[in-house]
Amino acid sequence: MNKILLQCDNLCKRYQEGSVQTDVLHDVSFSIEEGEMMAIVGTSGSGKSTLLHLLGGLDTPTSGDVIFSGQPMSQLSAAARADLRNRELGFIYQFHHLLPDFTALENVAMPLLIGKQKAADIERQAKAMLRAVGLEHRSGHRPSELSGGERQRVAIARALVNK
Repeated sequence: MNKILLQCDNLCKRYQEGSVQTDVLHDVSFSIEEGEMMAIVGTSGSGKSTLLHLLGGLDTPTSGDVIFSGQPMSQLSAAARADLRNRELGFIYQFHHLLPDFTALENVAMPLLIGKQKAADIERQAKAMLRAVGLEHRSGHRPSELSGGERQRVAIARALVNK
């Protein structure tokens, strides 16, 4: 039996603006085991991004909990959630959110810098990840100098560099 990496228990999210309440997620429950893949699909406005923000600890649920490797996110401080995101989670967004003033190599290295990795390892790991996505030869280019597909691959490399 595989280990459960991520679990959602009765996850709900409600936004309140003045007297208007908007329920975005209602009692979402699922688990993802080690090695399992999952796709989150739905129409625009169906709560996909909200769910991802809750799974990554970027937002807190109205009720329910997200459990990552046995640790309820609700019991973690903001700093501990940020550390978890830096070390254990990688997000790849539709609009890759690369830092425009940094090269592809620097963008990929950013999670390692934030995670206070050893300086000697940072460039080696970032270059290896760019090589893995076929972009080592573009490591010195800024996002504006890359195609859309190349930018997406840089974002993938950045999301996976801590693994």
